[in-house]
Amino acid sequence: MTQKFDRRILPITSAVAAALLATGCSRSPDTANADVRVCRDAQGRRVEDSNCRSHSGVATGAFVWYFLNRGSAVARVGQPLSGGSIAPSFGKSYGQVSPATVTRGGLGLSGRSTLS
Repeated sequence: MTQKFDRRILPITSAVAAALLATGCSRSPDTANADVRVCRDAQGRRVEDSNCRSHSGVATGAFVWYFLNRGSAVARVGQPLSGGSIAPSFGKSYGQVSPATVTRGGLGLSGRSTLS
């Protein structure tokens, strides 16, 4: 017994596939799983953390550490930062951004890229 192709299903299947693709490819922000710090330039954009490191561990020049609390959105390098502060919260310890301290956006997938 052979089954015939039902042409009415094709538009529905295409619409569902397009909706799933749009949802899965969204640029959801990365989220901090812990209190973290990232390097920020004078324009408020994230830059490589190496720009904020000096021999004494203090930020230099136009670059400053930007402190984000757990649950905050973590911008990727080159993107504007928001939701944090250039002054750390009293009594908190801030770590470096790493795959262990940040959950990647999208469908909850994790990966290693330019998180610094």
